Amino acid sequence: MKRIFVLWFALIFLPLFTLRLFQDEMLYINLSKLAFSLTFRPRSSLVFLLTSPLAVVSNVHARVFLLRLSTSLATLLDVLLIYKIAEKLFGKREAFLSSILFLFAFTVLRYGARYTLEPWGTLFMLLAVYWLEDKPLLSSIFAGLAFWARESWLVVWPFYLYYARITKRREFLKIFVVSLVVVTLNFLFMYLVSIGYGGFEKTTVITYPSRTIMSFSSLIPLLIRDWIEFIVAYPLITIGFLYALKEKSSLKVVSIGALFTLNGIIGFIINGPFERYAFGSLAFASIFAGRGLVLLYEKFKVGFSLEKVLAIFLIAKFVVFNIAVIEFSDIGAEGIQDYGYWYDAEVFKILSEHANPQEFLAGTPHPLLLGFRNYCWPDRNISKAISWDPDWLITFKAWVTINNTKDLEVWYVGPYVVIHAKRKGAIKENVHLGNLEFWKLRK
Repeated sequence: MKRIFVLWFALIFLPLFTLRLFQDEMLYINLSKLAFSLTFRPRSSLVFLLTSPLAVVSNVHARVFLLRLSTSLATLLDVLLIYKIAEKLFGKREAFLSSILFLFAFTVLRYGARYTLEPWGTLFMLLAVYWLEDKPLLSSIFAGLAFWARESWLVVWPFYLYYARITKRREFLKIFVVSLVVVTLNFLFMYLVSIGYGGFEKTTVITYPSRTIMSFSSLIPLLIRDWIEFIVAYPLITIGFLYALKEKSSLKVVSIGALFTLNGIIGFIINGPFERYAFGSLAFASIFAGRGLVLLYEKFKVGFSLEKVLAIFLIAKFVVFNIAVIEFSDIGAEGIQDYGYWYDAEVFKILSEHANPQEFLAGTPHPLLLGFRNYCWPDRNISKAISWDPDWLITFKAWVTINNTKDLEVWYVGPYVVIHAKRKGAIKENVHLGNLEFWKLRK
């Protein structure tokens, strides 16, 4: 167990102070700040509410690091729960291998310390599985809270119920009712909040499934590509999980369900297995992966230590994937974890020193964290942001081309470009859409 803590400290905790801010992360930080004053968006908001006291710290850097710290601790609990569940099912050796496989996964390294929701939703569902045997009612509450933490876990909830029915047949009715109440309360919460945002159909729990169903046939080629990439990105977890399916464990229902449902939602389909959407499915696949690798090792009776070979493979994979990210990132990502918080700090400094609160800002959400109210986020629709004719545009330098800087102030900060119009219309006239991509291999 000590080795797990050391690896978490080195791979997740220490990097959190150096990671570049992602756009969704900045938006979530702002939502957490709003939650402190009980202002919500029509979406699952438990994590925002729980962490909201950290989001109102006045210093922007302290705010970012405190919220990241909370997520890194959630990730640590994920790893420990994977260990405890696998230990209960198979033993200490398998548990250690399972937890290490998860900890070294690309998505976990990339998002395990960033302020995102996936580690939290995963945490609540793992707690539900862990407590089902001894505290079934508490387990049922945690299963519902997974949906409160992240909407995507709703698709795994039926598999949890089926697992509970197999495991706790006599108490299943109580488990079902309690968990259903928790899930229903979140639907009610989102419905009440959505009244001020155009209706319930605007909530993410409705829009995301609708987008997936309406365009599923056109998404099939993307899904096939995603699954191929998933196998390439996580070969040991995939092989170990598949080989361990021969084991008699009813938990397979939840693991298989999580793998195929979470890896079938629109976020995973569009963005692929290297983004945060694969976090939860990897956690539940990892529970069995350690056992599968041990079974394969024992079957072939090879004359080397499984742990040593695994360590060499994971280290080599870590190095190769870091090189690959640097080579294939269109926006200049610095490694798997994408270091560069110092670039964000410089952007904050530029805006703090030069931007006027009355000016209109657009682009990445840096202005939100500084309290600028006259700001609009265009997501990746930079052409739309340019058409707004803002006074300030903050974006990735790879995404725009600048024809004339005579009427502009331009700062190049790592992967970012910060543009200020000296006169109205200067950005609209002189800034044009560039290469709007993240990865060279996903065009």
